Amino acid sequence: MPYQPDVRDVHIDAALTNFSLAYMQDASNFVSDQVFPVVPVEHKSDKYYKFAKDAFLRRGGRISPFGQEAPRGGFNISNDSYNTETWRWAFDLLPDIKANSDPGINIDQAATNFVMNGLLVEREVQWGTQFFTTGVWGTDFVGGTNFTQWDDPANSDPITDVSNARKTLLGNTGYLPNTFTIGFSVYESLKRHPLVVDRFKYTSSDSITSGMLARLFEVDRLLIAKSVQATSQEGEAITTAFILGNHALLSYAAPAPSLMAHSAGFTFVWSRLTGLNNLGVATFRYPMPHLGVTSSGTTERIEGQYAYAHKVTGSDLGYFFSNATAS
Repeated sequence: MPYQPDVRDVHIDAALTNFSLAYMQDASNFVSDQVFPVVPVEHKSDKYYKFAKDAFLRRGGRISPFGQEAPRGGFNISNDSYNTETWRWAFDLLPDIKANSDPGINIDQAATNFVMNGLLVEREVQWGTQFFTTGVWGTDFVGGTNFTQWDDPANSDPITDVSNARKTLLGNTGYLPNTFTIGFSVYESLKRHPLVVDRFKYTSSDSITSGMLARLFEVDRLLIAKSVQATSQEGEAITTAFILGNHALLSYAAPAPSLMAHSAGFTFVWSRLTGLNNLGVATFRYPMPHLGVTSSGTTERIEGQYAYAHKVTGSDLGYFFSNATAS
């Protein structure tokens, strides 16, 4: 005879108040604010100065005795412009939903996370459209056409491919690339590639890190794009994909924005969106009584805003490896 009462008789299942489950991406998965310098700007749109590239690569100086005027040269200055767009995403928190929510949901925090994560995904998508695609940079190197894709370990040579890209960028601009941005599948292939593993004879492929790859490819930073987005529509069977795919970008990025700083790209952010930060981001919470009012409260809208512009400022400072791996 079973023991009575049974464990199920003395407990009624209820939502845990200290645990809930959600798919929230780590902010470090996103590279859209890491690759190129972020420039806080006071105005939503404006112009900036550009110095002629060849002026600072041309020979200067002539033999000239004192008593005569020194030979002179000069350089051209032009200008370009940026225009930040404001991206908004919101969640309406209905009073009956909030009043009826279990403590384990923390609906206020969930709503804020939902809004900001959506904006982060969108910013990464926009960054990829602007920077991580063909037809943007001085050189497009297409996997399977111009080079053997790096997940073909027997026939590919990523070390030589990147070395040739370094020479191309330096020869065209006088700048050595300092940033290598790669999709996650590219990272997984590179750290297991036999030519890479051979450079670390006493290190297993499982322990080859991004820092080690950065030293191998002679860049200051190797950034791994790990962000993911849902590609299915709401209500459909869920499908996901890496936002920045299986590509790689070797580029020179200025260490920080400054006068006469040259960089393959910049991200301009409208710092006066709120006046509270230099990130071009803001969150607001405000009542929406026309959407519903009850004795427990009023409908509230939680809104996030991003105001930014991704801008290519030196196409010759980027070398793009399209489809660096087959998948």
